[in-house]
Amino acid sequence: MKEQAVVKNSLQTMFRPKSIAILGASTNPEKIGGRPVRYLKHYEFDGPIYPINPNATEVQGLTAYKSIRDVAGDVDLALIVLPAAIVLQGIRECAEKGVKSVVIFSAGFAETGDEGHEAQLEMSRIAEQAGMRIVGPNCMGIAAFDHNMIITFGVSMMNMTPVLGPVSIVSQSGAFGSVAYAESRQRQLGVRLWATTGNESDVNVADCLNYYVEDAETKVVLMYFEASRDGAKLVAGLEAAKRARKPVIAMKVGSSDVGAEAALSHTNSLAGSDSVVDTVLTKYNAYRAYTLDEFFDIGYACTSGLFPDGNRLGIVTISGGVGILMSDYAVKLGVDVARLSEAAQAKVRDVIPFAGTRNPVDITGQAVNQPEILEQCLDIMIEEGEHDVIIVYFAGLTSLEFLQNAGLIRIREKHPTAAIIVSVVMDEDTRKVFDDLNYLVIPDPTRAVRAAAALMQMGRGYAKAERPAPPSLSSLPVPIALPGEMPNEVEAKRILAQAGVPVVDERLATTAGEAGRAAREIGFPVAMKLVSTDIPHKSEIGAVLLNVGDEVAVRDGFDTLMERAQTAQPDAKVDGVVVAPMISGGVETILGVKVDPAFGPVVVFGLGGIFVELLNDVTQRLAPFGVEEAHEMMREVKGFPLLDGARGAPPADVDALAEALSKLSVFAHENADSLESIDINPFLVLPKGEGAFAVDALIIPSK
Repeated sequence: MKEQAVVKNSLQTMFRPKSIAILGASTNPEKIGGRPVRYLKHYEFDGPIYPINPNATEVQGLTAYKSIRDVAGDVDLALIVLPAAIVLQGIRECAEKGVKSVVIFSAGFAETGDEGHEAQLEMSRIAEQAGMRIVGPNCMGIAAFDHNMIITFGVSMMNMTPVLGPVSIVSQSGAFGSVAYAESRQRQLGVRLWATTGNESDVNVADCLNYYVEDAETKVVLMYFEASRDGAKLVAGLEAAKRARKPVIAMKVGSSDVGAEAALSHTNSLAGSDSVVDTVLTKYNAYRAYTLDEFFDIGYACTSGLFPDGNRLGIVTISGGVGILMSDYAVKLGVDVARLSEAAQAKVRDVIPFAGTRNPVDITGQAVNQPEILEQCLDIMIEEGEHDVIIVYFAGLTSLEFLQNAGLIRIREKHPTAAIIVSVVMDEDTRKVFDDLNYLVIPDPTRAVRAAAALMQMGRGYAKAERPAPPSLSSLPVPIALPGEMPNEVEAKRILAQAGVPVVDERLATTAGEAGRAAREIGFPVAMKLVSTDIPHKSEIGAVLLNVGDEVAVRDGFDTLMERAQTAQPDAKVDGVVVAPMISGGVETILGVKVDPAFGPVVVFGLGGIFVELLNDVTQRLAPFGVEEAHEMMREVKGFPLLDGARGAPPADVDALAEALSKLSVFAHENADSLESIDINPFLVLPKGEGAFAVDALIIPSK
């Protein structure tokens, strides 16, 4: 909480300034430099406004100044609307004046190339030395509607009068931020705080998220971003939002190209930055949206503050066909369209004998003639307590009089905390009545289903107990340190074994004689594999021999592997040949670690073979985590039934697998600064009670 307070104070004068200067203020209220002045005047900002324009004595009725240095009073916030070539001069003057925060509309910086990037770095240096915060450059501004402070060159806030509400918006993209405001207002969402961060030379999306979470009147955050420049700060904001039960609806666009890295490690190809963002958002119960409708529908639904922690959806409909459509979509989303109990169905039939009663409850078009049957059926569904969210579907425009006759106002009086979505078209006045009653109104029935699914997803996330932190490795007698260069396979497995990840019993041989003796100790048959960090994909050159049955064959095999290495890559450094037991049975899995530049170590898990190669059937978690979360993780892959004893096979030792995943996560967390990735492929899981171990391993230290 202390860190959050620092963030809040650093942005306080930005969102709640007592005075504002506009460098590049225009006398024309329709120009980019004129619209902020117009907004501040029109919405009656409560503080001095200082237009800075060396060519005018007055700007839109306000006294103008040639330079910010000519302003007699203090300036909390300065807006810079100047050509790129003189922006740095403006920032220096703001720093000299003691301005606390700066917003920069001007473009022509990091987005344009090296020269612009260098200029942006210089503005950051000036601001840091002066203790001054910067939003932008290349942004569309910020607003605090509770403070009548609007500085933007967009037109939507003039065309659509702000209405205070519980939603705060932050967008890395200026254009999207403008659209987000307009869409929110069109969808009857009141907005409190609004920011676009542009190039993020200083203030970024994560800064605004942290500030919004600490704002008492912000209940829901809508967040759009393309990249996270500060993963730790974003995680802190998401964690604080989850703790405060303030839903974050995130739209993250763009994905990473990890093709170049994939040549060396499976893990790198499986843990791209976009999927890591998914992992982060899921962990902290934020909702990731992929369409504008989803983004705003879920944001709107969350303003209800109703987050049931179950997964059962009830549907009351006047159209059997639409009820089926909604049910199909709910099942696709993983929602349980739970059957009413026989007792509840009997009660519904007492109200309307020809109703469909299973769920959806189809009250048919008879509700037009007998609107009271809706109230009676809703009472039954709510009082039986069989559903977490209920959707009421009516086709077409419905009047307030009809909805009153149908008993929806009385329903809310009787059941104030029931999560109910009304899927019906209604006029604005009627909509206002239902918003005030904390009904959610979403006319499209499938979008209503998606909103219901999201509310329950968020509720389950809030209800989930915090798991205890996994044990540290610091208690080990000798600290585990990674070498500066990539270790060979044998050394990699030795390091992992120290960390508690079980590995196969094996021997490294540097001569044919050593290989023979190792095989005798292990017992025949054995597997033999070339050990060379210069040849990562050994099967491609025939550098793996299986089911080697006697000592003579082992000695010959050693010579064969060395010859194949010499032929394939004469300059390769070869450390020898590893001899290991041949093991039959078990389930092949892949364990891996990728250190994400923004979010740190991420542990990847999947089943081997086709499940990874073709289906990309993997899941991942931020490190570190405990055994309980490891069990949850492995059950997320579609191939989990193979571990659970599919088709008569014995169940695998998932306890040993979970322990290994947890230990790997702790090791990765404690070595994050010196690690790039880990690839354990395969990690063989034997039948229950027989353990699991790494057969092959690759550790890549950071450069």
